Amino acid sequence: MKNKLGKVLRVMLLTLTIALMYSMNVSAASGQASIGSKNYATVQKALTAVQNGQTIKLNKDVTLKDTLLFKKNVTYTFDMNKHKITSKIIDEDKCDLEIKAGKVTFTNGTLNASVFTRKGAALTVNGGNYKQILNWGKTVINKGSIVNSKYSAICNYSGTLLVKKATVKANYNCVYAYAGTVTIKGGDFRSYSDATSYPVIYSENATVNLKGGRYVHLYWKTEAGIVYNKNGKVTISGGDYGGTCASIQNYGTMTIKGGTFLSENSPILHCGAKSTTTVTGGELTSGSTICGIEIDKGRKKFSMTGGTLKTYTVMALVICHGDKKNVTLDKKKANLIGERWEDISVQ
Repeated sequence: MKNKLGKVLRVMLLTLTIALMYSMNVSAASGQASIGSKNYATVQKALTAVQNGQTIKLNKDVTLKDTLLFKKNVTYTFDMNKHKITSKIIDEDKCDLEIKAGKVTFTNGTLNASVFTRKGAALTVNGGNYKQILNWGKTVINKGSIVNSKYSAICNYSGTLLVKKATVKANYNCVYAYAGTVTIKGGDFRSYSDATSYPVIYSENATVNLKGGRYVHLYWKTEAGIVYNKNGKVTISGGDYGGTCASIQNYGTMTIKGGTFLSENSPILHCGAKSTTTVTGGELTSGSTICGIEIDKGRKKFSMTGGTLKTYTVMALVICHGDKKNVTLDKKKANLIGERWEDISVQ
């Protein structure tokens, strides 16, 4: 009798232990995020608890109704673990995800929200899918996909932005560089559709270095352009640039050292008033029947002393409005290809 009772008690105890363990596992699985073996009910609680060198891992898809704050001044990884974070924040004055301090690396998931990196903070993107990345601090994109069907995909307002490789599509600009320094070494950047009238790369007052990558614009109007420099400093040393009216438009300071450029229906290069443009390399091809390069009145300087300019049958390789003051086209050093009435025409 005692043996039977003891056996019954042992079975009951085992059953209770299993039930308790199951209950704990269910509770753990119900949390939004974990750090190691410790589970957190919300992602925000995990962000508050994270320590230097740790990894926060998402356990499920998450919907945001308030800003997700990354304010711990430590270095850590935010692994989305193949899950999605979607913002349902209605207040336009609020950020979706705001990195206020520390150095965080994002990996492996989908972020249907905007990421803000503030001054003094650093973000590294090592894969994943994103809606929008905005930088005031330091952002490095090693790989990933950033697609925005409504606005710009990547914005740099200050600080430094480095893109090593990424797939980027946007309804506005793929990269909007208001200020700071932007360097692009590779990737695929293109307009979201053929109705997009914004340039792929736009520099307001920034220093932009385009060293590689592929840039495509399909819009048919000439004012769009593919790279537009309003008042910044842009250096192009590599990359492949093409489209229907994919002109390079400069109203600031621009140096072209390399790269392959094709605009099917417009001049390949437009130099605006107050612009300084230096071409020492690259292969520039224009499908325009008017000219290959157009230079506005009031330009500070235009100089082409290297590279290749290809046109079909045109009135002139270069058209200058007003006069040809401060315009240099070195026919000995630059490779000029195509039938034309004259090399430089003043209109």
